[in-house]
Amino acid sequence: MADAKHAESLMDRVWKFFTSLKLAIFVIIFLAIASIIGTVIEQNQPLEKYRQIYTDGTIRLFEKLSLFDMYHSWWFLLLLVLFTVNLICCTVDRLPRVVRIVRNPKTTLDENLEKSLGFVDRWKKKGELAALAETYRAAMGGAFARPRVTENSGTFHLYAEKGVASRFGVYVTHISIIIIFLGAIVGNVLGFKGYANIVEGESVRRIPTRGGTNHVDLGFSVRCNKFWVEYYPNGQPKEYASDLSVIENGREVLRKTIEVNDPLQYKGVWFYQASYGPAGASTVTVTVSNPDGGQRETISLSPGRHAEISGYGKISAVDYRPDFQGLGPALLVVLEKPGTQPAQFWLLKAFPEFDRQRKDTRYLSFAGLNEIFFTGLQVARDPGVNIVWLGCALMVIGIIIAFFLSHQRLWIRLSRGGDGRVEVVLAGSTNKNRLAFEKKFEKIQGDMKAVKP
Repeated sequence: MADAKHAESLMDRVWKFFTSLKLAIFVIIFLAIASIIGTVIEQNQPLEKYRQIYTDGTIRLFEKLSLFDMYHSWWFLLLLVLFTVNLICCTVDRLPRVVRIVRNPKTTLDENLEKSLGFVDRWKKKGELAALAETYRAAMGGAFARPRVTENSGTFHLYAEKGVASRFGVYVTHISIIIIFLGAIVGNVLGFKGYANIVEGESVRRIPTRGGTNHVDLGFSVRCNKFWVEYYPNGQPKEYASDLSVIENGREVLRKTIEVNDPLQYKGVWFYQASYGPAGASTVTVTVSNPDGGQRETISLSPGRHAEISGYGKISAVDYRPDFQGLGPALLVVLEKPGTQPAQFWLLKAFPEFDRQRKDTRYLSFAGLNEIFFTGLQVARDPGVNIVWLGCALMVIGIIIAFFLSHQRLWIRLSRGGDGRVEVVLAGSTNKNRLAFEKKFEKIQGDMKAVKP
């Protein structure tokens, strides 16, 4: 017997621990702190990026604490599980009492209940008890809700209620939070998030995740067919997009042009346009023309290299400006002609005839910049996202029930008084929004008093 009591006591302590408000507050505080840390410290970035910000010692400490991939760490998952278990236990502990109150309401208005209610009024009527009970039953049904009628020792009791569902609003919200956390746990365990840089014309199949330490095989390849970017006149990027193809079993199964906030999705994996950058040395195109309108020649210039213009000289590109003095893209070139000093001057893309002012045997025009880019993609799979959305929808319903509905109850007691008249006692209560119910009670009070036998 002693062992049984000890075991029961231990179970009670465990149950109290998981149903305690202190545990909920503790977990919420730590989840909030963790969320702040996850915002300040960028997650799942390459190690090289962290080395630009933190010292080697700090990086080793953060790696031990899993702060670079916090949302997949064992301790963050433990916090989610603790909070989920706490909500489940609290719901299981408190819900049965509410169910008993709803299923077995107190339908008779005795003196003890009357003293506990905040809204009570009484008056007297002439007539028969049974007839008045029927009259008030109909009036109460029209003014509030259809009542239950009971008789006890010659006293009639009428009881009606509205908004019973409001009692369960907080529990619907609890369940929604549990579902959201379950979705987060599923996504944490079974999902992944990573980044991939794909050069135009190339493809990837394995995605680095968790700071580049792990790789996930997608089971298919993603190819960047083309990347393009548009600029504002000041040289800032206006918009950029990637033409992507999904390659599976050697053939293209899906193709889409993605932009920021318009991702590609295939087999539960999402590809978001996240960044871009140059994938190698750029080249520029320069057109060489005769002033008299004769033959034209197009040449391509690479950084640090000269290009020979037959019968004229050598040319090299030394600088590029996306917006030169508000005149648009411009290229700085150096021209080396036999027997003369090297000449340096700008070519304006928007003004192809600009170089004519040198009055030379040839004039040059800047035709354009040829860049090869890589597209930076954020790749994510979250099998728990639909569970989270279900929880969010349920939370909205729970909040509406909890804040916009109230459990309103109304009693009428009819009993024969000492003067031969019938004493009528009207009482009411609400679990929230007392001011609004007070106005409703006053109206019902007037309607009941106006009832004629």
